[in-house]
Amino acid sequence: MIRTRPPGAGWLLVGGLFGALVAGRIESAGLCLAIGALGAVLAGASWPPRAWRVSLAVSIAVGWLLNLYLTPGAPLIGWPSVAGRAPTHEGLRLGALLGVRLLAATVALQALRAWWPGERAADVVAGVLRPFERLGLPVRDTRTLLGLALRLAPAVEGEARRIAAMQHLRAGGAARGWAARASRWRAAAVPTMVCTLERAERVALALEARHYPLRPARSEERDNGTTWPWVAAGGVLLGVALWWR
Repeated sequence: MIRTRPPGAGWLLVGGLFGALVAGRIESAGLCLAIGALGAVLAGASWPPRAWRVSLAVSIAVGWLLNLYLTPGAPLIGWPSVAGRAPTHEGLRLGALLGVRLLAATVALQALRAWWPGERAADVVAGVLRPFERLGLPVRDTRTLLGLALRLAPAVEGEARRIAAMQHLRAGGAARGWAARASRWRAAAVPTMVCTLERAERVALALEARHYPLRPARSEERDNGTTWPWVAAGGVLLGVALWWR
């Protein structure tokens, strides 16, 4: 399904991601959010994990409250005061802007994960850095490391969850108190690190035994002549977010 779409269109999502991070107006942040949401729908992106959604909701709420009560300006009539500080119209606007920016960046990142899945993201990054290979930058090694990291990250996460579940069963119950939680985390972190190092050693030996070649970084511009317009569109989106502040 992704093959029917232009791979270079991901650069528009990159522009939306960075544009959301620097946007100074709700209008420009909303534009980045709309482009990220459209890209997520077209790419068939899945919903982010529950931990992501909870962290995003908490971050938006905390940021909105801090801006609401700590930003000086015209007070809001009828709103309660906290610690002697009244909420302001300016804080309400800045809190809403921060929430839209965080939401837009998260949506754009999730869309990019679906648009450039797995090692394609490593190919894109290495393709951008390929001209620096003449200066001695190890682009091929970097591309290989990124590709292996993206491919093995789910396996490492599954191993960590399995070890944590085993430690939970051995403890005979849920951890109570911060000291017990820290001890439980340490008991799961050390075996996870050992398993990760062992897995990395096995992968290195397998690559060496098979004489794994460091293939050159595949450039999207070389494979698809329509990439540069998408790069320009992403740059324009980022420029609008920077200029319209």
